[in-house]
Amino acid sequence: MTTHMSRASRRIPRARRGVALLTALMTIAVLVSLTAVVGRAARNSANLTANTRATLVARAMAESAVLAARVAIETRLGAPPPGAPQPGAAPADTSALDTVYDALFDPAMRTPFVTDSVGDGAFAATLVNVSARLDVNNAGVEGLTTLFRTVAPRDEAARLAARLDAYVRGTDRPPAARDSLVRRDSLFAALLGQSATPRAMRPFDSLDEVEALVGADAPWLGAVAEALTVDGDGRIDRRRASPAVRAAASGSLVDRPTRVLIVARGWQRGSAVTQEIQAVYAIQDRELRLVRWREQSR
Repeated sequence: MTTHMSRASRRIPRARRGVALLTALMTIAVLVSLTAVVGRAARNSANLTANTRATLVARAMAESAVLAARVAIETRLGAPPPGAPQPGAAPADTSALDTVYDALFDPAMRTPFVTDSVGDGAFAATLVNVSARLDVNNAGVEGLTTLFRTVAPRDEAARLAARLDAYVRGTDRPPAARDSLVRRDSLFAALLGQSATPRAMRPFDSLDEVEALVGADAPWLGAVAEALTVDGDGRIDRRRASPAVRAAASGSLVDRPTRVLIVARGWQRGSAVTQEIQAVYAIQDRELRLVRWREQSR
C-alpha cells in the first residue's frame, strides 16, 4: 500500500511539468503571432503614410504646374499680372499675337510647355488648343459623321455619330425623363430671368466618358481622338485646326483660339503616384478665365 502511494506521488510532478511545458509553448506561439501582427500593422502604417504624402505632393505639384502654365501663357499674351491696373493702350499688334499663338500650339513641340521641381516633387504641363478640335457635345450628327468618315466606313461613322448625339441630347431616354429635364431647365431659366434655350441634357465631361460609352464598338475612334474635345464653346480656330476638323465644323470659324486646355501632372520622385489635372480656360482679352477643372490619379 505504501509503495503504491509513493509511485503515484512521483507521477504527479511529472504531469505538472508536462502541463507547464505545454503552457509555455502556447504562450510563445501567442507572443510570436502578436509580434507578427504588430510588425505587419507597423509596416502597413508606414506604407500608408508614405502613400498619403506622395499623393499630397503629387497634387500640390500638379496645381503648381497649372499655375505656372497659366502665368507663362498670360505673360506671352501680354496680360497684366493679377491686381495690376488695366492698361489703356491699344491691343497688341495682331500679327505679333498670331505669332505667340503659333508658338504656344506648335504641333512640332515634343517637350512639356513648363516643367520644374520643388524638393522631391516635380511637375510638367502641356497645352491643347481646344478651339482646334471638334466638340462632341456641339458637333451634331452631321459634323461627327463628317469627321468619322475620314477613318471609318460611311455606315459605321453615321451610326456612331447618331449614338453619341442621342446620348448628349437625351433622345435615347424615355420621354418622361426628357420632359423632366426640360422642365428643370425652364425653371432655372425663369429663376435667373433668362429665356429657356435648348441644351445638351447629358454632355460628356471628358473623352474618357466617350470611350467608355463606345467601348469596342468603334476601334477606329482612337485615330481621330486628337481631333475631338468635350470642352469647346462652338467656335473653331480656322488657322490651326486640321482640314478634317474645319470640314466637320458646324459652329463659327475664328482666327484665334478661344479656349486652352492645360494638362498638368505632378509626382513625387521615387513614387509611382501621379496626379493629373486638366484645367480648361477661356481666353478673354489676353487673360485666362477658368471654365472647367478635372482631376484624376494615375
